Amino acid sequence: MKRILYVRNGPYKVNPNLYNLQEIGFCKELCKLGYNCDIIYYSDENKDEVIYEYNNYRVKLLWRKGIKILRTGLYPRLLKKSFVNQYDLIITTEYSQIMSLLWTLFNPPVVLYNGPYYNLFKVACMEKLYDFLFVKLLNKRLSKIFVKSPLSKGYLEKKGFKKVEVLGVGLDTSVFDEITEIPQNVGKLMEFMQNNECILYVGSLDKRKNFEFTLKVFEEVKKLRKDIQLIVVGKGKSNYVTSCLNKVDNENRSSIVLMEKIDNRFLKHIYSNATVFILPSKQEIFGMVLLEAMYFGVPTISSKNGGSTTLIRNKVNGIIEDDFSINNWAQDIMEILNNVAYKDSLRFDAKKTINENFTWKVVVNKFLKEVDKIK
Repeated sequence: MKRILYVRNGPYKVNPNLYNLQEIGFCKELCKLGYNCDIIYYSDENKDEVIYEYNNYRVKLLWRKGIKILRTGLYPRLLKKSFVNQYDLIITTEYSQIMSLLWTLFNPPVVLYNGPYYNLFKVACMEKLYDFLFVKLLNKRLSKIFVKSPLSKGYLEKKGFKKVEVLGVGLDTSVFDEITEIPQNVGKLMEFMQNNECILYVGSLDKRKNFEFTLKVFEEVKKLRKDIQLIVVGKGKSNYVTSCLNKVDNENRSSIVLMEKIDNRFLKHIYSNATVFILPSKQEIFGMVLLEAMYFGVPTISSKNGGSTTLIRNKVNGIIEDDFSINNWAQDIMEILNNVAYKDSLRFDAKKTINENFTWKVVVNKFLKEVDKIK
């Protein structure tokens, strides 16, 4: 098995510069171990791009036009023996993507790597229909089923999937090792954070990510700690973001710094200068920002989601809040601000957790041990 196809089935465009994309990190590690990997990403145009090479092996992005139907992506032009059968293994993402089933019509073994633990169909009844039609077929045809979190494992098992194994998610730390000139806006923000205690949020600004709740927690902390600042890296629909910010007291608004985007490789300068990181998402399949924040030793407070239940031991290497009590989140932050020993302990154990258990090297080695059992 020397050639692997990794398919991100969802019909959404991605930007490798802005995000620590899981598929790329996964395949870079496979490449180091002697595998050629192709990754399919949804795009407006068809093009191939080699992005990583190690000895005589490489990772290539296959940007491909697809058909988007609700949240499902289809790639009819790829469903040909001449294309599919050149691979020794196919990694397909999300059980709810019809392509996950269609890949199994060909010769290479297909393994599922599932993240969601909640319904991703826009029409609620579609989930039950899809499950009725395809779960038994997927169970029969898939060679292996991996998931990213315990929540995802429970979700699939309730549907009848068998032998589901939690693989977790890794972090590609190499993107942070590049020595490049720091952009002026990042440098200014870094200097500001070095001179202030800052709550950090990184991600999109929308209802699912609970941006309005983030602002409410910040205002509650502000009552207790006047000098605290809030750093927000991300963007959302202008109407929603403006509506949320308009509810913030004018004096508190002056302590909020908004930056729409920072290239992923420069986020190391932001995480490393944050006092605390929060992720209050209502739903979060995993959240690479959790991995990143913990890797840089930022005391982290998260809602209960895929990533937090996989990474965090509560009050040991981070904090998981089961509900959205503004007071509880604010008190968590205050305890970190006021207790240096507790803060340092969270920092140390967070970094240790990622370095020992959630790099792609660890995850991919675990993956290969299981895949080698496929007959």
